[in-house]
Amino acid sequence: MRRVRDWGLGGQVPPPVARRRLAVAVAGLGLALVVGLGACAAAGAERDAIVVGAGSHPEQEVLGAIVAAALERDGHDVEVRGDLGDTVGLRREAVGERIDVFVDYTGAAWGLGLGEQAPPADGEESWERVREADVANGLRWLTPSEADATLALAVRAEDAPPEGEATMSWLAGELSGGERSLCAEVDFLLREGGLDAIAREYGIDLARLPRRPATAAEAVEEVEAQRCFAGLVTATSGAARAAGLVVVTDDLDVWPAFVAAPVVREGSPADEPDVAEALAPAMAALDTAALATLNAEHATGQDPDDLAARFLDEAVEEEA
Repeated sequence: MRRVRDWGLGGQVPPPVARRRLAVAVAGLGLALVVGLGACAAAGAERDAIVVGAGSHPEQEVLGAIVAAALERDGHDVEVRGDLGDTVGLRREAVGERIDVFVDYTGAAWGLGLGEQAPPADGEESWERVREADVANGLRWLTPSEADATLALAVRAEDAPPEGEATMSWLAGELSGGERSLCAEVDFLLREGGLDAIAREYGIDLARLPRRPATAAEAVEEVEAQRCFAGLVTATSGAARAAGLVVVTDDLDVWPAFVAAPVVREGSPADEPDVAEALAPAMAALDTAALATLNAEHATGQDPDDLAARFLDEAVEEEA
């Protein structure tokens, strides 16, 4: 597997070698020439390398590694281009024919990529919407994973109720008492459709809720240090998992779905049935908890390629 790292979004990858057709006149040719032409034809029939794109977030490194490893195990020649930004950057590279397949999130594609409002909370509906809308952009969504990287609130395990009872309905009561604080991104705290929407659905009394601006990484640190009771992360946060925090369940299905799924560029080397078939088992085995665990291990310094190989060995091939 060839891996190329882009430090910007405008880098170019040399185009793959084009397939060639040979027209041959065979009158009077000897056996040696026939054999030689047969070898050339076989070489011309080789498949082009599939260029896998990965974003700049550590989770995207893990997802890109899983896609690349699954394709290589199926016999495909793979090239990985990383550090391509977020959803917008990945889509730009795909539409510009510089990558052939990448993993995107349904909610991010709906809001950032397609410019639509109110991403659906239902995972299946979210995938269906982006799948239908992206036909016009020459992007084809394959069967999604079971991993939903939606936004979520996390608390310390010591502060959470017994397993299965750490729900947003429970947390709403804790956050409405005036003593429990929330750490979250400024945008989430201030924009319409952020904290106010969650508070409205769960009955959180915002007038009594102390709030502190914090990045996702800072939120984990603040909760761990007991300076905030709850922090805004994602359901697949490796940092939260590594810190032993508990991600609170969205029992009313309010948070928008961010289901991770492979997306291929139509007409590219990845736009083949065997590619979809090669990725399907990995996506079926990849759920929210599994991705969070992989992210946590990546956060401790483990190589994403090694994590992907082990994941395919343990979660996919053992199921076969």
